[in-house]
Amino acid sequence: MKKFSKYIKKGIDQSLESVPFHSKAPVKRLLMANDKILPNSNVHIAVHMIDKLPKNIPDYGELHKHKYDEINLLVSQGSKLKYEFNFEDEIYEVSSPATIFIPKNTLHSFKVISGKGIYICIIFQGRYQASK
Repeated sequence: MKKFSKYIKKGIDQSLESVPFHSKAPVKRLLMANDKILPNSNVHIAVHMIDKLPKNIPDYGELHKHKYDEINLLVSQGSKLKYEFNFEDEIYEVSSPATIFIPKNTLHSFKVISGKGIYICIIFQGRYQASK
């Protein structure tokens, strides 16, 4: 085995409803990194691929917070990807390309509104943990 092969891992298909404080949504999710996939990496990375959206998109993210800072990236080509972000009592409509920083312990939720593209969630500094 090569010395650095342990650092190259495949993403894992993960249903959104298996994630705490999330429910079923028309989004394909790949878990790319966490403490089980890459021990000692201190990062959680999930990639959400948005392709075909129904007319009525359900609310699928409850307000929650993390013990660590989070960065979300909205990326699309051609079709502008739009998300709604709720920060405590403020709501923002954000179009790609965009970076959204969520400071630790900030209540937040989000949902896709329209378009096609990729939403990347990165949580730093330890195990992925969410709480209300």
